[in-house]
Amino acid sequence: MVDPQAAPMDEPFLPEAGGCRLSLEAAGEAWSWRLTAPGGGSVRGLAPDRATARRSAAFAAFAVTALEKAKRRWF
Repeated sequence: MVDPQAAPMDEPFLPEAGGCRLSLEAAGEAWSWRLTAPGGGSVRGLAPDRATARRSAAFAAFAVTALEKAKRRWF
């Protein structure tokens, strides 16, 4: 049996976050998260637990989405 807490997983993120994809993976005593934007850019981070990793990625998703919107408006 595979421990779902330890297996990497990709899941759709909040629809308001511009269609970003979130990957979570247990990394020893921390959780690794990677957020991939629809345009292919990605940001990563570490968090002490799964819930904090999701919150960190949520913040990053809204920041990345806002930056992409600003870029489309100005360029």
